[in-house]
Amino acid sequence: MKPRFVFLLAAIAASTSLAAGAAPFGTDEARAEAGQRNAAAERAASLRPFVQVDGEVVRVTDTDSARQAAARASARQAHDAHFSDVLRAGSGSSSAPISVTDTDSARAAAQQNGRQQKLLADYADYVKTQDRAVLDAGRTSTR
Repeated sequence: MKPRFVFLLAAIAASTSLAAGAAPFGTDEARAEAGQRNAAAERAASLRPFVQVDGEVVRVTDTDSARQAAARASARQAHDAHFSDVLRAGSGSSSAPISVTDTDSARAAAQQNGRQQKLLADYADYVKTQDRAVLDAGRTSTR
């Protein structure tokens, strides 16, 4: 009877470990997927005009309301700066190229090139978004 019990215990342990490993996502995969979704949502939001969440004026009366007002102002400035960089890249304007003389300047030049490519990709997405908006507006006006 004892060998049967050991065999049964081993079978239960094996099926439990298989069931645990058969889960489609682990914690790391779920975090990575959530991070990708958040990054995609932030990128899409950065290509839209900035709209205040609530249109009411923030009255600064204490520390919390001052922080809220500063956060709104910072978000607006960051959005406007990024959006102007995207539009500048789309118009063909770019920063002066970095001359490569050593490893550090090579890294800086590579970062500059990567940033420029990212801004151009954002501009292409912006143009597609604008085209879709024009098409959608045309469809609704003809109905």
